[in-house]
Amino acid sequence: MGSSSSLAQAVGSGTSIIISPQLERSDVAGARIEPDFRSEPVRIGILAVQPALSVLGGYSTNVFNRPEARSDAMLFVMPALQMTADFSPHRLDLGARGTLRRFATFKSEDSEEFDMTADGDVELSTIGRLTATAGFANLIEPRSSVGTVADAAEPVSYQRLNGTFGVEMDLGRVRIAPSVNYQELHYAPLSLASGLQVGQSFRNTQATRANVRISYDFSGMVAGFASGSLSDIHSTSAPRSIRRDARGAAVMVGFKGSLTPLLTGEIGVGYQSLSYELPIYRDFSGGTFAADLQWFVTPLMTLRLQANRSFQNSGFREVAGILTDRATLTGYYDPLRNVRLSLSAIYENGRYREVDTRTRRQSVKLNAEYRMSPLLSIGGYLEFIHQNVDGTPLVGAFTSASAGIGISVTP
Repeated sequence: MGSSSSLAQAVGSGTSIIISPQLERSDVAGARIEPDFRSEPVRIGILAVQPALSVLGGYSTNVFNRPEARSDAMLFVMPALQMTADFSPHRLDLGARGTLRRFATFKSEDSEEFDMTADGDVELSTIGRLTATAGFANLIEPRSSVGTVADAAEPVSYQRLNGTFGVEMDLGRVRIAPSVNYQELHYAPLSLASGLQVGQSFRNTQATRANVRISYDFSGMVAGFASGSLSDIHSTSAPRSIRRDARGAAVMVGFKGSLTPLLTGEIGVGYQSLSYELPIYRDFSGGTFAADLQWFVTPLMTLRLQANRSFQNSGFREVAGILTDRATLTGYYDPLRNVRLSLSAIYENGRYREVDTRTRRQSVKLNAEYRMSPLLSIGGYLEFIHQNVDGTPLVGAFTSASAGIGISVTP
């Protein structure tokens, strides 16, 4: 886990019916699946193939997330495909997912997106392994994203290309993991409520980051780590007067492991800087943090706290990056062997660096899932979002609530 000194991009792909978080343990509430309700992938040679399809119908009281709320009914169709190749001891995972959104009244919100990923590693005898990931996606920026243009007549769409290559070396108690990351963002032109169309090419960037992380195992349960990164951000299409070329650096120290058999996770604190080539943008240097703590309270309940600081790629020409602090507290409760509930509370603080705009957003989301069989699940959600804005009103304050029910089929 490390701080983000590049312009990270927050995205959302609809609401999943399946509650399946990536927890440190697979035998705890939130992650545990009873054998009678576990779906088995289809075997095709060395491939294990797992298709899935979720369909969700819902209603939102504030489709555009604006002060003047306008409601609408919506339908999400979310296909997914996961494939795993058995090259033991090596590994290769391929995945694809998509979201089709349709609205009853406001057709401007109709959209499609997809995300394709590849993730693999190659074992290097007893020393360690090579790791690599790659991804290509066509995504929609949710209306509630930090920095979204308030008078847009449609959601912002963009393409993302990313990849990572690294080495993980085990040297007894010491583990060394250098890696290189690449991300390219390309935004489509945006139509405004006035009927005008404006280019978003000033947001197009290429970001490269070199990372290294060194950890030391103290006891077999707790390891300390130190990490560092250098990043380079390059504007690919912006006019020279508003290019977002920048260099960043970050260092972090912390620990990862199990403080007790019931409390595990990772927490780190450090320092980061982001320096822009153009003087019109405000540089940043200061503290950073990242945490993911998981408490397995009882066999039926898990609590998870996640927090981090990152820069978001701003949709405003006069603002390059939005410094965002985010904290999420989630509880998972499995009252029955085939029933799962989750409740999340999120607080997000956005600071627009070149102006005095500040956003404070609170949201609460309740999800429920009922597994009827290994092939079929039904579920629903309730969500409430409230955003306050201080300073220059680049974005608006709003309140929204939404709900939906759906079905997920895993053949």
